[in-house]
Amino acid sequence: MSLRLCLGKFLNECQGVSAILWRNNDKILGKTFRSVLSISGNSPLSPAGFSGLKAVIKGIEKEKNAGKEKTAEILVTEGMEKTIKIEKPSENRKKESVPEGEVGQEKSAAFSYNTVTKSLTFHGKKYEILPIFLAVRDIYASLPFFEELQYCTERLEKDPQDATALFQKAVLMYKARRFETALQLTAQVLKIAPEDHRIWYNRGVILSELGRLEEALAAYDRTIELEPTFEVAWDNKGVVLARLGRFEEALETYEKIILKYPRYAEAWAGKGSILSALGREEEAFEAYSSALRIRPDYLEALTSAGSLLSRLSRLEEALKIYDKALELAPTEPRLWAARGFVLSEIGKHDEALQNCNQALELKPGFVPALETKVKILSEIQRQKARSSQ
Repeated sequence: MSLRLCLGKFLNECQGVSAILWRNNDKILGKTFRSVLSISGNSPLSPAGFSGLKAVIKGIEKEKNAGKEKTAEILVTEGMEKTIKIEKPSENRKKESVPEGEVGQEKSAAFSYNTVTKSLTFHGKKYEILPIFLAVRDIYASLPFFEELQYCTERLEKDPQDATALFQKAVLMYKARRFETALQLTAQVLKIAPEDHRIWYNRGVILSELGRLEEALAAYDRTIELEPTFEVAWDNKGVVLARLGRFEEALETYEKIILKYPRYAEAWAGKGSILSALGREEEAFEAYSSALRIRPDYLEALTSAGSLLSRLSRLEEALKIYDKALELAPTEPRLWAARGFVLSEIGKHDEALQNCNQALELKPGFVPALETKVKILSEIQRQKARSSQ
């Protein structure tokens, strides 16, 4: 299907979404939908924001249906340096690339799409496609939670200061990966309940997802200030400090948690990851072992311990760790790939290939498995070449 048809279909579908959210024949229903899904009035899908694209859709359809009498050329531009021309549908010639020196001569094209800026140009006018795509994605991501969101919205219509409903709606928006909307909702809840540590914690999680790490750190600090016994906030603080490259502070944070809660396996695993990053590998392994003594089925600790043992060339031990991990998660491709790598290092190439193939069956194109498989096949080929000499 040509780019023109794909974009035309996409824009038609977006227009359909817009028509549902801003229903002329039932404005109350449209308002309800927008309220439940947290769609703002200035959304790219609003009639005002979408009005210019309506003409584009009609123009695309008109030129598509004109057939041989009138056909539009399509340009797919990948930035300023390269332009690819897709042939008119009415011509029976093979598609050809436009030489770079001729890009400036393509002024007659009615319709072009820049894959870098995500902008559509139609008869000289530019339209931003990315905000529309993101708006549609947000709507579809929210649909699995529609009934729960509707319940929260109904409660908020009765009482806009219902902190519980706002809190629940923020959690649902986070689950839908609509982090900006979730963050806005937590801000509203904090105006009502500024001393609730759960809200500050959730705000930290959302900010971390958005990459706003310093703000996330401040939110976790506030959580700990309000509720010092909330272990997971300490744990997440350590993770954020590590992401900021502040490893010594992260290590200090984990040691504080362990001092207070010596049976908190996640803190031991977190300490292990920091020690590993600092190059203190033997200490890291001891930390992972402590986590596993508390929780023998702790998959992340098993995976991290296996990886560390592999780096330390303690391959037989690593193999045993991966075997145990695979008992817990037999459909996890990264474990099969990791086990395949260890087997390849031991020299058990046939079994290693089987492990890599298992990983690729579970996740086609999985890069670690592909890389190990290529390495094994190359080694087998070298061995055959040596034996034939």
